[in-house]
Amino acid sequence: MERRPLGATGLTVSPIGLGMAALGRPAYINLGHERDLGDDRSVGAVEHHALDVLDAAWEAGIRYVDVARSYGRAEQFLASWLRERDIPAGGIVV
Repeated sequence: MERRPLGATGLTVSPIGLGMAALGRPAYINLGHERDLGDDRSVGAVEHHALDVLDAAWEAGIRYVDVARSYGRAEQFLASWLRERDIPAGGIVV
């Protein structure tokens, strides 16, 4: 996927980003909520789902991720993914 400048920051990002609000705090968006979450709503299951989505985004070439403290565990899940996948510094813009 191509990369574009992010304003005047000097950073380049994919034109499509991944917002992690609904991944880190699943109750944030409740349309289709039951189908997406399934029966296991443990932190581990929600994290596993978030890591799967991050893997798919990475494979698709997405290199821009939006997280915030108000997104529940999104920052924790992203940090876990970065560590486990050994994503190099500068490999993704957060």
